[in-house]
Amino acid sequence: MKQDDLASRLSVRRQTVSRYEIGQLDLDTDTIRRLCEIFHVSADYLLGFSSRRTPEISPEDMELLAAYHAATPEIRAIIDTALEPYKEKRQTAAG
Repeated sequence: MKQDDLASRLSVRRQTVSRYEIGQLDLDTDTIRRLCEIFHVSADYLLGFSSRRTPEISPEDMELLAAYHAATPEIRAIIDTALEPYKEKRQTAAG
């Protein structure tokens, strides 16, 4: 994508995009979010923390995570308690 095209999509000047590219200007959170949407990549990929373009989570796991976040605090506490033995096993294996 040309700088002019990206600048237009971000509603900034081409010089601003150039400054992002050469590291003279830091990206703010909103710009990072918009770049992720434009290029269909994760923020970790965009910022160089991951070599994977998309998050490493399956659609099924995303659905479970969304359900967990939609649950009441009481239900979350029950789920957290039920998962505690598995968290301990994972920490022991990693440690």
